[in-house]
Amino acid sequence: MKRILVLYKELAGYFIACLDELCEQHGVQADVVAYPVNADAPFQFKHSERIRLIARNTVSNDQLDRMIADNSYDLIFTGGWFDKGYLNAIRRRTCPALLGFDNAWNGSLKQQLSTIYGRFFLKPLFEYAFVPGTAQAIFARKLGFAEKHIVRGAYSCDVSRFSQVQLHQQTKNRLIYAGRYSPEKFVLPLFNEFHKLAETSFPNWELHCIGTGPQWAERLESPHIMHHGFMQPDALLEFMQTGNAFVLPSTFEPWGVVAHEFAAAGYPLVLSDAVGASEAFLEHGKNGFRFQANNAETLKEALAKIMSLNAHQLQEMGAASRVLAQSITPKTWAYSVASMMR
Repeated sequence: MKRILVLYKELAGYFIACLDELCEQHGVQADVVAYPVNADAPFQFKHSERIRLIARNTVSNDQLDRMIADNSYDLIFTGGWFDKGYLNAIRRRTCPALLGFDNAWNGSLKQQLSTIYGRFFLKPLFEYAFVPGTAQAIFARKLGFAEKHIVRGAYSCDVSRFSQVQLHQQTKNRLIYAGRYSPEKFVLPLFNEFHKLAETSFPNWELHCIGTGPQWAERLESPHIMHHGFMQPDALLEFMQTGNAFVLPSTFEPWGVVAHEFAAAGYPLVLSDAVGASEAFLEHGKNGFRFQANNAETLKEALAKIMSLNAHQLQEMGAASRVLAQSITPKTWAYSVASMMR
């Protein structure tokens, strides 16, 4: 049986779904060392019996060294370079190592300096880079990875699960936001612009928001906006049957798996151009609209466009989203990872 060691930060349901596919369909045993989940998103996970979860705070750096030095793994997969203990332990490996990250290349001075460090101290530890999209692939090349060793498709939602969602028409049309209440998500301008549109031109629309975070106390109370707080995945899946379109107005979103989830569920998308996942799952005008990040006026224009569509047009866009969502799946993810195992 093949074995993989995963050294991660915070686990998410979509990552577990991909790991399940790898373990069950490719006969792999996975040891996963990870940090506690974010308090703002306390997900409860179900996973394959082939996956063993190990809390990072229960494993010393010396223990990590010994786990890797015993030569029992066929691949080591590290999510990012934030943990020096992870990186130091990888030096003892005798199997291939895979660096996964979603840092998008923006050409800043900080990033340019980091590539100097990366080429000398980071790249020598890894054979492969596993990235979600184009901007991350550029960063990988800057770090010294050859094109043939850069693998895309690093993030996938549980496509089969979200594809089962069947949308049911409600009394009013529902625009859904799912994410943290935090500045980089641009939620306060979203609340304000939606409220104005619903008050003046679109009284048949509601905004339903799922999540919590540091700006929860600043949320706009409006008869047109419903704040539901955090939802566990099963509850979210059920709630998704009641919507008509999805919005993610982030000013910083290296990828955004939630956009993939709603695309797979058949939602038209309204995404800022800072959402990395838009390159895979949004075709402007075909299955939704893209707008300029950190710009309330362009957000308002995009919202007005989606809210102006009739039921048939929304359904056509949703069908196009479902097709685009199939381009990356846990199956493609698992195949990529399995191909890198020795």
